[in-house]
Amino acid sequence: MHIPDGFLSAGVTTATWAAAAVGVASALRAEKADPNPMPAGILGATAAFLFAAQMINVPVAPGVSGHLVGSALAAALVGPWRALVAMAVVLAIQAVLFQDGGISALGANIVDMGVAGVAVAYAVAALATRWSRSPRGFAIGVVVGAFAATAAASVLTGIWLGLSGLYPLGAIVQIMLVTHVAIGVLEAALTGAILVTVLRWRPDLVRGLNASRTVSHPAAALIGILGVAIVIAAFVSPFASALPDGLEHAAERLGFSGRAHAAWPAPFAEYSLPLAASGRVATAIAGTLGTIAVAILAWLISRGLRAHTDAVHR
Repeated sequence: MHIPDGFLSAGVTTATWAAAAVGVASALRAEKADPNPMPAGILGATAAFLFAAQMINVPVAPGVSGHLVGSALAAALVGPWRALVAMAVVLAIQAVLFQDGGISALGANIVDMGVAGVAVAYAVAALATRWSRSPRGFAIGVVVGAFAATAAASVLTGIWLGLSGLYPLGAIVQIMLVTHVAIGVLEAALTGAILVTVLRWRPDLVRGLNASRTVSHPAAALIGILGVAIVIAAFVSPFASALPDGLEHAAERLGFSGRAHAAWPAPFAEYSLPLAASGRVATAIAGTLGTIAVAILAWLISRGLRAHTDAVHR
């Protein structure tokens, strides 16, 4: 669902960048004011896991692949504001270093998968928790929220494409929504499997609806999450499906895939390395570097906000 450069009109690009800036600024402000901050390393490791997981495309329908986006999972683990910060970091690193999503379309991608994805998923999970306060009720709410977040992001993507004149608005929205139904099921299944595992073994890491919960042994949690992320990026991502994702499939089918172009000379475009012995080795190395870069950037942002909060409360 990463929109590349060349798909969006100037007006849509400007509007979505403005909306993304407001959303991310609000998230940073909320995190800065939070009296119960998440350990900076945990946020960095969570963002790194999202980056690595998004590299793993799997077939979901004939000729179409999908991957975990993680908006709902992040909202469940670290809360909505931190989830938006983590998603923004992931999408920015993908665009700047790997041309995975365009620089001009970064605002739209943050709005779709970050702002809308997190908001919809968190709202559904919160409603489910009102119905049942048990861990099972919460998990069900997050799973349903993951599917709803995928649907919402696909509709918004269709709206941006339609408003940019690539295809009639009503038709492209319907096509994007239908194309992403199977991807939404994958998102829900993966989100549920990961969340249930965390709830069973480390429930203290699930702070989405209980921000006052304290993370025990944060250093061990950081090492564990980051280690899993690096393993995924280095040893699983090289074997990801090469099938087009939902947006790429729709663009090819509707005849506007040729509009995509790179507006930025990314150093590791398409997760490639000039001197790598093979494509899989290049993907492994580039993915590992990206995972570490995301972890460091998210850690620096969280650390900076934490330092500001500590200074204010002295």
